[in-house]
Amino acid sequence: MNRKAWTVLMILIATVFVVAVAAKGAGDKRQEWAASGHANRALAVLEATVENRGVTSAHCGRCHAEQGFRAWVPQLLKGNPGLIAKPDGSPADIPYLASLGLTKFSVRPQTCATCHNDDYSLRVPPGDTAMLPAGFQARQVGAGALCMSCHNTRNGAVVWNAPDPRRFTAPHTAAQADVIMGRNAFFVPPEAASPSPHAIFTGDSCVTCHVRFSSAGHTFRAEAKTLCASCHGPRYSAAFVQVPTEGLMRDLAEAISARALAGKARIATVDAFDEKTDTTTPNVRVNPAEIIGFEPTEIHGQSGLILKLSGGRQVASQLAGIKDAAGNPVYATSEPLVRALWNYFLLHGDGSQGVHNPRFYRMVVLATIEALK
Repeated sequence: MNRKAWTVLMILIATVFVVAVAAKGAGDKRQEWAASGHANRALAVLEATVENRGVTSAHCGRCHAEQGFRAWVPQLLKGNPGLIAKPDGSPADIPYLASLGLTKFSVRPQTCATCHNDDYSLRVPPGDTAMLPAGFQARQVGAGALCMSCHNTRNGAVVWNAPDPRRFTAPHTAAQADVIMGRNAFFVPPEAASPSPHAIFTGDSCVTCHVRFSSAGHTFRAEAKTLCASCHGPRYSAAFVQVPTEGLMRDLAEAISARALAGKARIATVDAFDEKTDTTTPNVRVNPAEIIGFEPTEIHGQSGLILKLSGGRQVASQLAGIKDAAGNPVYATSEPLVRALWNYFLLHGDGSQGVHNPRFYRMVVLATIEALK
């Protein structure tokens, strides 16, 4: 074989090898994605389709569906973090949302195309986020700016010392951006809180730990047993932070229960929520003498409580549905209990059990317990 033929053969072999490796890598990423929460099409159908959500799929569809996110990102990057709008800026209606693919037949969960353009660049450029639905902008967070676009409380900025938030709203469950950036907690002045080093000194914030330091990056799972050692040394684990944080959260839940018990004598009825059937039965009578405790719960985006009754019985209700004999809420929106529940769900919805921002977790819990006294 002459030198030219040999060279051509080597180039051909090398090309086949590169293509095979690339295909294997792409396949691995697809398999990893399939094992992630982002691949949950049933959730996309539930949260982002016009059949299930009607016109409010313009809210949930922003992040729960590929088509909704792709339609929303351009307006987000232009400074409008609100609901999905039509190209002319008017509110999206059901026909328009259906035309995007937000229907039971067509909707897709967060796929590769949700996060990546055709050239595999990120749809949200690394660096600063746009103004987020949670009412703040995260600066210099690298590729994590994409993650934070959806993983935030989505209910606007909290005024930390507001005496009355005038709503029973709970933060959206995906509260990671708020917590890692130290934002949107009651009872904690903004100047006292601060972004976690995990957000600003790791290069790409979320992506560093959930993709780059993971052996299966596109599952987006942080490997708790080994991840912390990547930076903090072999003797350090997530449990060092999570165990005491869980203790603090139990203390906060007990303080919430104690505060709620102080008003139990006024409780006459509750709008009882059944999680199994996703239905609410209004004005179910409750004997306050049988109430022995409370547990925080979130029901359809609203703060709520599980009433623990004697004999092991329990009933859940949105806070606004726990009413006195006149049919008024027992716990007004100005009651510190309402702000305490927001803080509880803010931290709980972050899901890291303190790892994302240990200092902020501790500060919020202790300030909230003090406010409940």
